[in-house]
Amino acid sequence: MIAIINRLPVKEGAADQVVERFAGSGGHVQGFPGFVSMEVLRADDEVLVITRWQDRVAFDAWVGSEEFKQAHGKGGGSDLMRGRPQMGSYDVAVERAPENV
Repeated sequence: MIAIINRLPVKEGAADQVVERFAGSGGHVQGFPGFVSMEVLRADDEVLVITRWQDRVAFDAWVGSEEFKQAHGKGGGSDLMRGRPQMGSYDVAVERAPENV
């Protein structure tokens, strides 16, 4: 499994608006083959978007897909950013789930 972490540097006071855009999106990624999960985390000046994928092949297929273009092609949002997004790709080395109680 891999995790893709997108760091979105946002202008002061804009984090909630960016989070709302993710919360209100149509959800193009949820049904995509190989998608595992997504989390959106917020701080005052940054939003992190963490997606997990079965493997790099699945993520690369998403990036090259029509669904990706639909999810990212609407534009807008640049007025909320204070810099360019930064993306990192990581192999999930350790994963833990709650123990059954």
